[in-house]
Amino acid sequence: MNFLKTLKLFLIAILIIGIITPNSTKAAIIKATDLVSINKTISKNSLVPNEVIDVTLTIKGTPQDVSSVKPNDVILIIDKSGSMSADNRMNAAKVAAKEFIDLMDLTKHKVGIVDFDTNAYSFPLTDDKNAAKNYVDTIQLGGTTNTGDAVRLATSMLKNKRPEAQPTIVIMSDGAANSTPDALAASRTAKDAGITFYSIALLGPNDSTDSAPNILLKGMSTSSETHYFVLGSIGLSDVYKKIVEQIGLASAYNVTITDTISSEFELVKGSYKDHIPQPTVSGNTIQWFISELKTKELSFTYQVRSKSDAAIGKYPVAQTYTTFEAGNGLKYTLDSQNPMVEIKNHGPIITNISEEKGPVTGGENVTITGSNFLPNTKVYFGNSLAPIISESATEIVVTTPPSARGTITVKVENTDRQFALGEYYYYAEPTIKYLSPAEGPFEGGNRVLIFGSNFMKDSEVYIDNTLAESTFGTGQRLSVIVPQAKVSGAVNVKIVNPDSTEIEVHDSYTYLPPLPPVEVEVNSVSVNSSQLTGGIITYVSGKNFEHGAKVFFGEHEAPSVSWMNSSKIKVTVPSAESAGFTDIKVVNPDNKEGILSDGFEYLAPPEKPKVELHKLGSDSGVIEGGELLYLFGKNIDRNAKVFFGSNEVPIYNFVNISKIRVRVPAATIPGLVSVKIENPDGSFAELQDSYEYMPPPTPPKPEIDRLSLTDLLVGETSTLYLFGKNISPLAKVFFGDIEANSVIVTASKVRIIVPTATLPEKIDVKVLNPDGQEAILVDGFEYKELIKDPAPRALTFSQQSGSMAGGETMTITGENFKSNTKVFFGTRAATVISASDTVLEIKTAPSTTIGSATIKIVNPDGQEHVEVDAYNYEDLKATITRMSLSSGPINGSTTVYIYGTNFNKNLTVTVGDIEVPYDFLGATRIRIKTPKANMAETVKISVERSGFKDSRDYTYN
Repeated sequence: MNFLKTLKLFLIAILIIGIITPNSTKAAIIKATDLVSINKTISKNSLVPNEVIDVTLTIKGTPQDVSSVKPNDVILIIDKSGSMSADNRMNAAKVAAKEFIDLMDLTKHKVGIVDFDTNAYSFPLTDDKNAAKNYVDTIQLGGTTNTGDAVRLATSMLKNKRPEAQPTIVIMSDGAANSTPDALAASRTAKDAGITFYSIALLGPNDSTDSAPNILLKGMSTSSETHYFVLGSIGLSDVYKKIVEQIGLASAYNVTITDTISSEFELVKGSYKDHIPQPTVSGNTIQWFISELKTKELSFTYQVRSKSDAAIGKYPVAQTYTTFEAGNGLKYTLDSQNPMVEIKNHGPIITNISEEKGPVTGGENVTITGSNFLPNTKVYFGNSLAPIISESATEIVVTTPPSARGTITVKVENTDRQFALGEYYYYAEPTIKYLSPAEGPFEGGNRVLIFGSNFMKDSEVYIDNTLAESTFGTGQRLSVIVPQAKVSGAVNVKIVNPDSTEIEVHDSYTYLPPLPPVEVEVNSVSVNSSQLTGGIITYVSGKNFEHGAKVFFGEHEAPSVSWMNSSKIKVTVPSAESAGFTDIKVVNPDNKEGILSDGFEYLAPPEKPKVELHKLGSDSGVIEGGELLYLFGKNIDRNAKVFFGSNEVPIYNFVNISKIRVRVPAATIPGLVSVKIENPDGSFAELQDSYEYMPPPTPPKPEIDRLSLTDLLVGETSTLYLFGKNISPLAKVFFGDIEANSVIVTASKVRIIVPTATLPEKIDVKVLNPDGQEAILVDGFEYKELIKDPAPRALTFSQQSGSMAGGETMTITGENFKSNTKVFFGTRAATVISASDTVLEIKTAPSTTIGSATIKIVNPDGQEHVEVDAYNYEDLKATITRMSLSSGPINGSTTVYIYGTNFNKNLTVTVGDIEVPYDFLGATRIRIKTPKANMAETVKISVERSGFKDSRDYTYN
């Protein structure tokens, strides 16, 4: 009894502990949908047989508190191929890898390393950070990019992982693999084994995400969530840090998503090819496997096609079934909601409606041809249902219902409510009841109203087959301007609507006979004479003047004509060439005219008075002229000519006919001249010897006060200023006997370029004016002797030989160097990097030939130091920077492009120990064909020039 009581109490205690234990309680209530959410969408909800739709699955993880950090065994794969030398990539990769190891919690996780080039090398899984980082430090640049072998080695190492640990690979590479299919196959094998795969594409600074390395590494990763890329080496450490933060943390593990497509549909092959990871497909089943599901939403899209024999109805597009494991070790299944898709009949199609138009009264038989018409289809003309006479899948015959005029929509609607649209036009024939008025003048131009029915806007009206100008009023009235008649009498009237309906009524309008012609008469003018210049206003009186008439005075048309009424015209009289009587003629627009003979007289102009010259405002002036002078007289014309002797001058200011002012012209010699005025009509007046040109005063003698510069070194030149007085603008300046290049600034200032001297001496400075007067500054300028600094001298050269390409750094020690000292190798100038009194640092000049060269050092003052044959130029070295291929088949004949520097046509190229011919494509590129090899192996491809050799690895496989 006591035993049973004790057992009962023990079981109760266990039950209580189980109830209050947080983890067990929480685990019991965690549902699959709390950890993973899956949503399926489709591109459209309905389709017809053989139509394609997109199906998209999105999956997202939601971590729970119960998900602790899961131990991971991580293999860090590091690319060390030759291309990692660019952009400091190798050094950046090693630094980032060591930071990755430091960030890893190696109390939970372990890390191993695979480094690879042509071959793959490894460091085993460990929890010793220092040992792992020390191994990273030993990684050195190698050959090609054998990505597949690196992944296989990492996969093999993870076979020895801890049972509780999640296997993980983190690969970083900057180059396309030697074999892309091999690398993808190796990664697929790893992922199939349950390994989580992270990838980092280390791209060049100018590469795009479409580059081969990025596409490859993206395809190798577990999902798009576990792929990264960086441009150059910047940011690599940040990517490793993000991966460390994800390792061991997941919403779900070993996630398998299975979509079973309904039998009414079929999977479109290849529509899932861009997925990461790639799914497996078997018939109508498509399945994805994800070793670890993080928090980022993943999306998978594929296409299905409805089968041609599928029955009409609604169906789920596919059934989705998901299994996964949680971090607490429990396994879950998840059935997802699936959208329904309706398979419909093909909608009706209208290809033709015949007839395409009919009367508004309806009752016409119309045939509608097309396809996909179902039995009991309805046909609507606008909103009216049309009676069906006969129907089939491709043709329906109906009777049109009545409708208003215009284009209406024809709708063929199947019993499933799908429809097709077309057009039909209802027309109404116009009618003419009467015209008001029904007759008019022969000339037309009168307005007539046409009354009737069914007139349309933009209708055309023809009277006796002539198109008339018309205005639309209403459907029952048109306004028309009658055109001119062809013949008098009754004619037809026709109206044509824009829809081509028309009506013509015979003898419905009558043209009256034309009136007899009228005669134009000119009886008188209000003013019947004027000067030859014309321009006066006169009024012409007469009969039957028409608006737009022209008026002529003889042969000259009046410049301005204003029609006042049929018997009076206002006219501006035109000018004429000669005096006398002339006819006045009025010409109407229809060319009918009337003439008043000798109706107007042009008067001869009065004779002009002759010009007179009485006196001058002054009787003398300077020989240079330029003075303003008044002339007094009578009858001076504004356009008169004025002469001083034989020199004509224009009138400067015309004051009035008795007073003008002119500017006196210059004379060549002093003395008296006559002054004459000549009018345009030929009359003239002259004052003999009335104006005297006075001789100019003697100019003052030039003077020199001082020079802004009084001495200069022999051999140099400079600019100075001379200050003085009375210096002519045309003066010359002499330094000794040498005329200097000078510019006269003012009469007291001259700018001079000092002539260069060859000997030290003192010289006179002289200013010579054009009139021969001069000023001399005795011993006013001195040339002094130049005292030169010591010549440069070289003592040592840091090197005596180098490449003929130049550009090598050399140090020259010596004395008396200057900041602007130049160095020459033969005739070619070197680049001086820095200069002091005792040290020159230079870049050697290039050479076109091999052999010795003389070094010359030249100071700014021209003194130099020469070292004969002090430097020896050596031939250029050929180097290899890259090859288009680093591997090829064992049977050879593979074309390989070799890129490098300093190639020429005298290279020796070898593959292994075999010398091969090459095509010289330029100094940076040659082309070879590989010889046949005896076995699969890695050999050296070498180029040799003048005893210098450079090589790269090439693998026969």
